[in-house]
Amino acid sequence: MYQYLYAIADRLPSTWQSPSASVGGPVALRRLDDLVAVVSPVERRPEANARTLALHHDVVASALEADGIVPFRFGTLVAASDLDAWLAAHAPLVRTTLAQLRGCVEMSVKLLRLHCGHSIERTCRECADGAPGVVQLRELAESLVTQSGIERWRYRSPGSGSNVAGSVAFLVPRSEVDDFLARIAPVASRATGVAVVPTGPWPAYSFVPSFDRYPPARVSEPVRRAGRLAY
Repeated sequence: MYQYLYAIADRLPSTWQSPSASVGGPVALRRLDDLVAVVSPVERRPEANARTLALHHDVVASALEADGIVPFRFGTLVAASDLDAWLAAHAPLVRTTLAQLRGCVEMSVKLLRLHCGHSIERTCRECADGAPGVVQLRELAESLVTQSGIERWRYRSPGSGSNVAGSVAFLVPRSEVDDFLARIAPVASRATGVAVVPTGPWPAYSFVPSFDRYPPARVSEPVRRAGRLAY
């Protein structure tokens, strides 16, 4: 049996309600000192598909009203007998990450290249060279970053072929989401040949480190310093 991890939250509101559906069994809270881990039991690693990805996101998103949240990527699970040690080993990294993410959400801006309208049987020099292409999308992303006034962001490079697309993830203070959208609106409205699509707010998936394994320096250390974990 395993415990599937969705998120660790700081000051989860007392009004929080466990989602009725999850990737595994009933969603529960496990305490780590003043923090809570949102988990559910599973018998095996779940398959990533549209349904399980949506269930994972719904559970993580249910904790967004906490003061701070560290969301785990899909498929993060630990043997049930190892959960206390796993959380204790990762506690320093969790707290450092919480300090960086507290009060913030992720806003994603997708950059979608519009189809030129030319027949797929023809060779389109503009499409082949990129108009707009990879370079143009990067330049547009840079304009969005400059206009946004946001210090922390991540750019995902576009793919190749006819469906060229990129995206920029911004770590935005929750109280500034509307202002952020207003600041990038002029850049979006002037974009030619590219659809600029803001989405969110989301949990800050793009700004968390990997928690898949024990930090090597902590594996052999005793866990007596960690807070008691309980339902």
